[in-house]
Amino acid sequence: MSEKKQIEHEGIVEQSYGDYVTVRILSQSACAACHAKGVCTAADLQEKLIEASCDRPYKHGDRVKLIGESRLGLRAAWWAYILPLILMVFTLILTFTLTGNENLAGLLALGILVPYFLIIKIFNNNFLKTFSFTIKPSTE
Repeated sequence: MSEKKQIEHEGIVEQSYGDYVTVRILSQSACAACHAKGVCTAADLQEKLIEASCDRPYKHGDRVKLIGESRLGLRAAWWAYILPLILMVFTLILTFTLTGNENLAGLLALGILVPYFLIIKIFNNNFLKTFSFTIKPSTE
């Protein structure tokens, strides 16, 4: 049996509108949770606002738990980091092979990211549907 692995974050409702709420979460790196974080400068705490779908009304200040599927993290990494890197390397090699011009190859390799991320921006609504969180009341 395959059990769905989920990511859970505690948060506080900032805003509620219709079937969606905006939740503030505290994102921390492994360094931020370390007992020796005061000694080194790598401590990293960051607040993030996440939009999540909900099935009941929430009000500002409610403590909630955000739930997302862990497999979506790999899919997000694919679209945001891996595929653009592959496109850049492919463009760099192809352009340099065809022209022999390093400057042009470098510029086109960087330039390929502009249409790529414009396309990502155009399909933003599809990504928002795919990469979504659900919400439930916190048990604390």
